[in-house]
Amino acid sequence: MKKHHCIQSFGVKNILMGGINKIPLTMRITLFMLFCVVGILSANDSYAQKTLLNVNSKGKMVSEILNEIEQETEFTFFYNNRQVDVKRRVSFYAKSENIFKILDKIFEGTGVVYKVLDKSIILSNSTVNASLGNFLQQGNIKGKVVDTNGEPIIGANVVVVGTSNGTISDVEGNFTISASQGDVLKVSFIGFVDKTVTVAEQTTLQIVLAEDAKTLDEVVVIGYGTAHKSSLTGALSQVSSESFAEQNVTRVDEALQGRAAGIQVSNTVGAPGGDVRIRVRGANSVLGDNSPLFVIDGFVGADFNLLNPNDIKSMEILKDASSTAIYGSRGANGVILITTKSGSKDGKVKVNYSGSVSVSNILKEFDMLNAGDFAKVVNEHDKAMGVENLTFTDAQIQDYYKNGGFDYMDAIFRTAISNQHQISVAGGTEKTQYRISGNYLNQQGIVENTGFTRYTIRANVNTKVNDKFSFRFNVNGAVSDAKNNQARTGAGNPIVQAMSWAPTTNPYDGNGGYVISDPVGSIKTNPLSMLYDTENIRERTFVNVMGGMRYEIIPGLSADFQAAADLAFFDNKNWSGEYASNHQPSASKSSSKSRTIQTTTQLSYDRTLAKVHHINAVVALETQKYNWESLSGNASNLKFADLKYDNLAQAGSVSAGSDYSMWALLSYLGRINYTLMDRYLFSISVRRDGSSKFAKGNKFSTFPAGAIAWNLVNEDFIKDLNIFSKLKIRASWGLTGSQAISPYATLSTYNTGIYYAFTTGGRTNGIQMGNPGNTKLKWETTEQKDFGFEVGFFDNRLSFEFDYFIKDTRDLLLNQSVAYYQGGGSITSNVGNIQNKGVEVSVNANIISGKNWNWKSNLNFASVRNKVTSLGGQPPIYSNTNISGWNGQAEFVYEKGVPLGTFWGLKYLGPWQKDQAAEAAKFGCIPGDARYEDLDGNYSIDGSDYQKIGCGMPKYTLGWNNTVTYKNFTLNAFFQGVFGVQKLNYTRCMHLVGARDARQATLAEALDRYIPGVQENAWIPAWSPTSKWEPQSTLFLENASYLRLKNISLAYNFKVKKLADFRVSVNATNLFTITGYKGIDPEASNVGGGGSDITQGIDYGAYPNSKTFTIGLDITF
Repeated sequence: MKKHHCIQSFGVKNILMGGINKIPLTMRITLFMLFCVVGILSANDSYAQKTLLNVNSKGKMVSEILNEIEQETEFTFFYNNRQVDVKRRVSFYAKSENIFKILDKIFEGTGVVYKVLDKSIILSNSTVNASLGNFLQQGNIKGKVVDTNGEPIIGANVVVVGTSNGTISDVEGNFTISASQGDVLKVSFIGFVDKTVTVAEQTTLQIVLAEDAKTLDEVVVIGYGTAHKSSLTGALSQVSSESFAEQNVTRVDEALQGRAAGIQVSNTVGAPGGDVRIRVRGANSVLGDNSPLFVIDGFVGADFNLLNPNDIKSMEILKDASSTAIYGSRGANGVILITTKSGSKDGKVKVNYSGSVSVSNILKEFDMLNAGDFAKVVNEHDKAMGVENLTFTDAQIQDYYKNGGFDYMDAIFRTAISNQHQISVAGGTEKTQYRISGNYLNQQGIVENTGFTRYTIRANVNTKVNDKFSFRFNVNGAVSDAKNNQARTGAGNPIVQAMSWAPTTNPYDGNGGYVISDPVGSIKTNPLSMLYDTENIRERTFVNVMGGMRYEIIPGLSADFQAAADLAFFDNKNWSGEYASNHQPSASKSSSKSRTIQTTTQLSYDRTLAKVHHINAVVALETQKYNWESLSGNASNLKFADLKYDNLAQAGSVSAGSDYSMWALLSYLGRINYTLMDRYLFSISVRRDGSSKFAKGNKFSTFPAGAIAWNLVNEDFIKDLNIFSKLKIRASWGLTGSQAISPYATLSTYNTGIYYAFTTGGRTNGIQMGNPGNTKLKWETTEQKDFGFEVGFFDNRLSFEFDYFIKDTRDLLLNQSVAYYQGGGSITSNVGNIQNKGVEVSVNANIISGKNWNWKSNLNFASVRNKVTSLGGQPPIYSNTNISGWNGQAEFVYEKGVPLGTFWGLKYLGPWQKDQAAEAAKFGCIPGDARYEDLDGNYSIDGSDYQKIGCGMPKYTLGWNNTVTYKNFTLNAFFQGVFGVQKLNYTRCMHLVGARDARQATLAEALDRYIPGVQENAWIPAWSPTSKWEPQSTLFLENASYLRLKNISLAYNFKVKKLADFRVSVNATNLFTITGYKGIDPEASNVGGGGSDITQGIDYGAYPNSKTFTIGLDITF
């Protein structure tokens, strides 16, 4: 069945004319021809005269009759439904009549006229038809119609006001018309604001039309469907590919960071391919993963890490419950919908190549002691600690001043070179569209011997078999290879050891190897052997296949079925050689695979009734099943260390392990969106999920949601004000859930790897009872309330969006200790509540919109406050990462009234002063020693003096994106900031204290310490046998807020006729950072990556983000 062609925007950019200036030239020419075909002099009516029709219409809509005619004949209709009312109902009977008589009966008394050109029929009102009839006339006034970007507008109507004299602009936007001085020309085009021009003495006119924001109603993707932006009742942010097109983006998280209010992205590991933390409106769970749900092209729970950002068309972030409840048990943390690019319908094949080369360096360097200063400070430390035999002689110190030592920081950091290449081929017709793309990314890390390589391929095809039936097919694959890019914590970190090893120690042994130990500084492994004598390889292979079909049962009612399979293969290889292991080489190797099968059967209804009632509804049945299995082998005391993980059998000790898990989810869902007169909006949704993770009686849970909105801008009393181009208020409520437990958490477990000695002859491997199961476990449930408003001015050149939300999560899943007499261990239970509340503000401004100059600015800000509101009567929960290996005290506390990520430590009060000597003596201290708040007043600093000292969870986030264009130049500047966050800087602590693993201070800041009789106004305490340096204290708790120029780029676009379109660009990432943090990078962290939020904000040699400069080239054929 063919469709008649309605030339109009429906207020939607991507349907047709709303964004005409963005449509490819071939399509624009085609549209022009459709407008101008009435002037083709060679047309004839032979087919129209010979074709006889039978029509029996009893109250049918005009559109239905036109549709029936197209099915039965070869006629094709073209019209603008702003000029032709095709929803009008007519009743008449015709038998064996030609198309002329049929059309006369349909449009009798309506003012609609038609042109029949063989098999093409153009409908218009009489006024427009008059101007069309004159469009070939010659005249004395010439002009050109363009948009605000200087692009020609094809088919614009130019009419002399008060006459029937008119014409249409051609494919270059040019027109010619007869007019006299003083005549007024009215220029109009669909999707643009009409403009009038008075003819003066000039004979050539340049007419610029501005887009009519009121007629543009963007279509956005929502859960299991699409919707007009104006009809949304929920809180949704969109990130289009245009917002990051000018920037050097290699991962999805980079495209999201700072671009939407309410979403926080932290690159906790700055290594290429390293971990990232993404949160939408805070953190809801303690045991569960707080990362949002990703849905890529309809596949729920997709892995975004290996998606090529260049394949992304748009990303929609669903934030409130009315938007996310449709995803039920997986929607509590927000949902990010990613739609990838597809082919075009213009019949033209488009080939694109884009490539870039990048150079990266460390953001900044620590100020380290040079070899001479280090040797001098070591002696000062020895004296302060009462050591009689000083480490260095005066002669040695002078020699180090003269000849220097070894620069370990320079040895482990490097200038990294990266490159990326992509090619895509896209095309299609009205019937079939296709796109295939391939990407290669090779990134070196700024730390030696680290890097990341990724290959991706993606292909999709969409085909309409007829006007009722269509199908689609997507396949994508990715392979990645990450080398030493994961966070290494504590003393086993090459960055930490590069700072700990003495610059007076040569790391090489003279035989091509590395020295095992440092006689002066660190007691740990040589940092160079950590880099070159160890390996941590992570290889990933992903394959995702999706197929779907859609059938229109009746107009407005469609059935859709989609099936998908996601396969993932993981290979991990680890090795520690002779030098890195102190001559006890070890290796391990593991292989895992997962399989996810998903089916979605969906029935959708979208219809407008009586012009005032719009109903959009969907019901669906969805299933998903996940399987995981793995096999691993470990070996120590390798016989042939150089064979690494490829010869595990020949080792002193070998062990093996295996694992299997499975879970399944069955879901029923439904949603109804109702709009009355484009003013009053209502939405109701419900999802019922059943999970295999829970025991009988708790397997199913229901998640309802509802929302209302009022489109005030469509009310007459608001229109009369002539102030707003957009004004909407909305409110929503809903429940979402989380199944934040392992697949077998309700079952009692057994511990394996247990050995028993039944005789004196040896041990026997066995099992013992592990943690008890809890069959009463149920879903975590998040209740969210949201109130928001949207307002626009000056045809939406300036718009604001505001949201206030409250999220209350109940039935938190926590591990509770079990008494020893009951078997010990821990049991998972539903106890406790968490609240997240905050505000989100977005401001979008089209500041300059002219022929040559344009400036668009987007600002977003969010404030989120997290708080534990109940622990179910349980005592505070303490968490200890112990990455410092210092004193075993918990670093984080989880209790009522405080946010997740709350630090537990001592309050530092500065060094004891001379006039406080008597008070210091009560603590066993002397002036210059570190002083801490003594909460219990017992003159002893111990665990009872620990208190809540700060929080590693950010309170505020900011993003500001600016794009300025001048002719073919585009300048983009993107700022991103995080505020109200603190961090424990263990890196700084361990290299000032002159004790523990490092043994000696290596930071130049040590020169600023308290020195009795010399420097007594310092904040850093003195070294002494009685001075107690505590890493878990406000001495090393720092403000980690920052504002960063995340990206700045300059691009130039140009065309080479009959060859291609080109774009060359230069780009800088992380060019500068404004922060008070004393570490390398306030964003990087050793804990709190991925899904965890109870521990976050500790920097102990965290892999920093890099400053990157990129040159790019883009070619489109």
